Amino acid sequence: MNWKIPLTWLTLWSILLLCFPAATQAASGDKKVRLPDFPVLINGQTLDNAKLKYPFFVYKDITYLPLTWEYTRALAISLSFDQDKGLQLGMGGGQLSGRFIGWKKEAFRPDLSGSNPRNRAYTATMPDFPVTISNNYIDNGSEPFPLLEWNDVTYLPLTWKYAHDMLGLELVWDENKGLNVIGGQQQVLGAIYYDDADYLYMYPELVTEPGRGGLKVKKSLEETPVWMTEEETGELRKRVEELERKNAGEPVSLEMKDDGLYYQGLRLLTKEQITVSPGEAGMAEIRGLKGTRFELPSGITLVSVEKTTAYNTGHSLYEYRTFLILRKEVSEIKELRQPLDRIIANDDGSFWLVSNGVDLMRGKLLAGSRRIALLDAKGNVRLANEALSESGIVVPGVSTPGLKDLLTDDGKLLIYRSGISNDGNFTPQDTQGYYWLDTGFNVSKADALDALAREESSPDRPSLNKSVYMGSDRKFYLLRTKNNTIFNYSDNKTGRWYDDELLATQ
Repeated sequence: MNWKIPLTWLTLWSILLLCFPAATQAASGDKKVRLPDFPVLINGQTLDNAKLKYPFFVYKDITYLPLTWEYTRALAISLSFDQDKGLQLGMGGGQLSGRFIGWKKEAFRPDLSGSNPRNRAYTATMPDFPVTISNNYIDNGSEPFPLLEWNDVTYLPLTWKYAHDMLGLELVWDENKGLNVIGGQQQVLGAIYYDDADYLYMYPELVTEPGRGGLKVKKSLEETPVWMTEEETGELRKRVEELERKNAGEPVSLEMKDDGLYYQGLRLLTKEQITVSPGEAGMAEIRGLKGTRFELPSGITLVSVEKTTAYNTGHSLYEYRTFLILRKEVSEIKELRQPLDRIIANDDGSFWLVSNGVDLMRGKLLAGSRRIALLDAKGNVRLANEALSESGIVVPGVSTPGLKDLLTDDGKLLIYRSGISNDGNFTPQDTQGYYWLDTGFNVSKADALDALAREESSPDRPSLNKSVYMGSDRKFYLLRTKNNTIFNYSDNKTGRWYDDELLATQ
């Protein structure tokens, strides 16, 4: 057998390997990718992948996003490149500002100058530079789904870790519509503050066109929200405020005397309690003393006093006291030194006294100030927060102006427990969720609302008092705080709208 020819070829192949190590290394880093066989959308806009200059690819069943200027702007991904640090990605790129009249949303216009036949073979390569995402270094070579390059553009794998956790994108899959990548959205829909038989009424998070007030959303969630004029919004707010006043008591006159503050000849506060020392820091002065009365069928009268102390720094301190008047005897309900939002009558002659909390500033509530107390017919008060060792308790529907009956047929009250102890240390405990509460302070888990309770720990949601709304139809509506989404939990329906549907574009 002649071994000379094979040996000659082996020697030549070894020389070629030594001469072209870079070419061999590049070939080993090549990745076969394919075009997706499903639609891809950016913020609800379906893309023609066959015509995109930089199409979406699929590698190991994961969709890859091309990090071009158009995509990163549309999805609010910040992108920078440094010779030493390499590629750096993060949240917050694109045109996110816009809280002023005249601002317009920049429309997403993908480059459709490409041609991407489905039968063509596509090959991507591994980038040769460092990658950092949201200040996290990515060891790209060891990642199961690495960032790739195609035609000098870097591609990002849309894994949950990268897209959702690190870049704040929302990935929505639909069997018919395909993969929808959502990001860079202006939040337009704000808190729900009223509803009727047909609509939810919402505050706007921003207004960019003159004359616009709030928004109304059809309860079917199948139609685009409609802007209301400032006049329409103002008239509605007047009706809402009138309903809120009925729930929150009747304004009454208080009388200042030399020795204190009086209501119908009964002293509520001493002179010292309504006086500020001239030497007190900030040159404070009492700016206001307001009274609110609740007449209960049992013959008990509750009077709440709001005291406003103003400082020359421009800040004001609000203090609240609630007094119980029974047979001309006055006693303070010290457990509720905060505003009363609703009083709920029970069949046994007792009343639930509900406070949604003390608003420190711009919706930020004082910790432990969401409270419920039970007032019996004899004037005795017991705080539910102490009985249940719960720092925060919310009664869903208390802030719904048109919802009158908050009790079930068997006299139970639906509450939401924060899962934080009332021991002064605010210790987490395994009680977070919805419960049924009776006047004996017995509780039972509202199992049907467990999924709703889990929403409370979602980073896409603000505090409960802003995002969960129990309508006058006793259905739960959830506002998710990004991407303008409302979820009707009771009927399992979702409405999602993109900011370019709600705002003018350019």
